[in-house]
Amino acid sequence: MSSDQLIAVATDALRGLIQAVLPAGSAVLVGPPSPEAEEVSGLSVHLYRVGVLPLVRAVPVLGADGRRMRPEIGLQLDYLVSGLGGEALEELGLLGTALHALADSPVRERQSLSALLSEPDRLASVAPGSLSIQWRVLDLPLDQVSGVWLASGMRQRGGVFCRAEAVWQAVQG
Repeated sequence: MSSDQLIAVATDALRGLIQAVLPAGSAVLVGPPSPEAEEVSGLSVHLYRVGVLPLVRAVPVLGADGRRMRPEIGLQLDYLVSGLGGEALEELGLLGTALHALADSPVRERQSLSALLSEPDRLASVAPGSLSIQWRVLDLPLDQVSGVWLASGMRQRGGVFCRAEAVWQAVQG
């Protein structure tokens, strides 16, 4: 067991958070929408950047033997939530619903995450310890927004940019 599945758990939880608030029949897919894919009603959740929380990166922890330990992992996961190419006004309505859910989302602790996951067993693969995820809506400058769309190879349209701050801390023992 380790914290290797942290990115997958956070991404699936974001997918589940959005899926829970959308109308029945709306898809929420992980990954960028493909230009060749059939246009459907729904949203995509595309992870485009993985970073380490600055505080976690700046504070080394040494074990009793003098070796560096990894008692905590703090990640910044940046996502683009966008439509799958369905009818434009319907897609914008879905984005508005997703934006509202992200803005109102509390910090989610480990015990409340399984309800959001499409694969709840994945959570069991994360080592025992405290786990929390909080999503924040990002307000990016236009040049960064354009850069993400260009790098993703997607046609630019309405989208919501958000960040998950996922922190896992090992059980002290």
